[in-house]
Amino acid sequence: MNTDKVSVIGIDVSKIKQHSTNPQYIELPFVLSCNPDETWIGICVSMYGSARPSTDRRMFTLDNSIIIVANLDDDLEEHKRIVDEVVSETNKKYFELLQKTKEEHERAKKEMVRNKARLTEFKKRAKKLYQ
Repeated sequence: MNTDKVSVIGIDVSKIKQHSTNPQYIELPFVLSCNPDETWIGICVSMYGSARPSTDRRMFTLDNSIIIVANLDDDLEEHKRIVDEVVSETNKKYFELLQKTKEEHERAKKEMVRNKARLTEFKKRAKKLYQ
């Protein structure tokens, strides 16, 4: 898992292009501060699915970009607000998951140490049975 906080650093104007099937739609690429891992991307897609407006715009990720399929008449400020909000909420969920995973690993490691100590003690008791 990545430990960097992801942020939106702008829109790559050079990569705005018309959608292949409907010229009234464009692909609007919001550039991220890094290439997030698959876990972060999965959370982001889920967050966008629950946060997007009723216009039901599609979103996908490519490298270090979130790409929104927008209408030429859409409010760009609204898209920016939604993407910023989704990225912020994704970071929160991602770091909660990261913390939970870390705690689970620590718990499992402590359990392994505890079980190893118990096994050592068990072996000592077993050895004493025939001494």
